[in-house]
Amino acid sequence: MKQSSRNDMSNRRRAASAVVVLVTLPVIIGFGTLAVDVGVLYGTRADLQDAADAAALAGVSALTTPEMMQVRMETAEFTTVKYQVDEIVHSIAYLNESFGRRQTIVEPGDIGVGWIDLNSATSPLQTGVPPASSNAVQVIVRRSDESANGPVELMFAPIFGKHFSNVSASAVAAFDDRVSGYDTSAPGGGAVPFTMHVDDYTRQLTEGGDDYDYDPSSESVAAGPDGTREVNVYPGGEAPGNFGLLNIGTPNQGLPALADQMENGVLPEDFELGTGSAELTFHDDEGATTYDITGNPGLKSALEDSLLTRVGQVVGIFVHDQVDTGGSNAVYRVVGIRFGRVMEARLQTSYADRGLWIQPVTYTGTGVRTSRNAPSSGGVAGRIVLAR
Repeated sequence: MKQSSRNDMSNRRRAASAVVVLVTLPVIIGFGTLAVDVGVLYGTRADLQDAADAAALAGVSALTTPEMMQVRMETAEFTTVKYQVDEIVHSIAYLNESFGRRQTIVEPGDIGVGWIDLNSATSPLQTGVPPASSNAVQVIVRRSDESANGPVELMFAPIFGKHFSNVSASAVAAFDDRVSGYDTSAPGGGAVPFTMHVDDYTRQLTEGGDDYDYDPSSESVAAGPDGTREVNVYPGGEAPGNFGLLNIGTPNQGLPALADQMENGVLPEDFELGTGSAELTFHDDEGATTYDITGNPGLKSALEDSLLTRVGQVVGIFVHDQVDTGGSNAVYRVVGIRFGRVMEARLQTSYADRGLWIQPVTYTGTGVRTSRNAPSSGGVAGRIVLAR
C-alpha cells in the first residue's frame, strides 16, 4: 500500500513537471532565439562600426590634399574636395562586410564634411562653416529598409512574426591641426635652416604667385601654374631681417655645414646642440614656447646647388615673429614650423630674379605633435584622428 502511494505521488510529480515544461517551453525557446538574434544584431553593428571608422578616417585624408590647400589659398572650389571625400568613403566602406552582405554601401546623404570642436567630446558636426575651416568627416552606415544595404534578416525571430531589424553605426574622423611641436628625429619632412616671418608666410598663402607645377606621377617640377601658390622664402623686396639662415648646432656655421643641412636636413643632434632638444615644443600647458636662434639675414648664393638637389622634395622651414638684427648677427624668435615642396632656387642671378620658392603642403608626418591646448595651425600641419 505504501509503495503504491509513492508511485502515485511520483506520477503526479512527473505529470506536473511535464505541464510546467509544456507551458514554459515556448518561453525558453523564445529567449533562446532572442539571444541568437540579439547576438546577430550586435555583431552586425560591430561590422558597421568598423566600416564607418575606416571610411571616416580615410575620407578625412581628403582635407590634407593639395586640392584642400588650394581651397585654403582661395584658388579652388570646395566641390573638388567634397567629391574626393565621397569617393574615398564609398570605396573604403565597400570593402567591409556585415551579416549577410559582402559589401557595405554608404548613402550619399550619410557623408558629412564640416567642422567640429576637437576640445568637446560631444561637439556636433557643423556643415555651414567656411569650407577652408573644415576639419572633420562624419560617416553613417545603415542596414535598414531604406538603405541599399537592406535590413538585417533575423534567424529565429520570424517564429514570432519579426523578420527584419534595422541597425546603424556612426563615426567622425578629424584632421587635428592643433600643432604643439615637432620631433626632428622622425622620418620625412626634414627641416632646413631657413626662417621667414610668420605674417609674411601667411600672407603669401593667399597672395603668392603660382609659377610652378608639381607632377606627383613623375615627382617632377616644371614651369607653369598648377593651382597651388608658392611662398618665396627669399627676401625679395622685403626689409632685411625678415628672412634668414639659422645657425642650428654650430654658431656662425660656415658654408659647408649649411650646404650639408640643405641637402640632408638639420640632424637631430644639431637641434640638441642648438635648442636643447631634438623634439621642438611650440606650445605647452602654459602657453606658447619660442626659441631664440642666431642667424644671418638673406640667403647665400653659393647654396643654390645644394637647394636644387631638394627640388620636388618636402622640407620643413621655420617661422618667426620677431628678429633683432645687427648686420650678420641676427637673433630670430622662432615660433613654429611649416612644410613645403621645394620648387625652384635661383640665387646666382640678378637681385630682382632671385628666390627660393616653396609650395606649401599640409603635413601629417609622424613627427607632428598635437595638443588640445595648442591653437589651430590653419590646416598647414596636424594628425588624422578618430574623434568619435
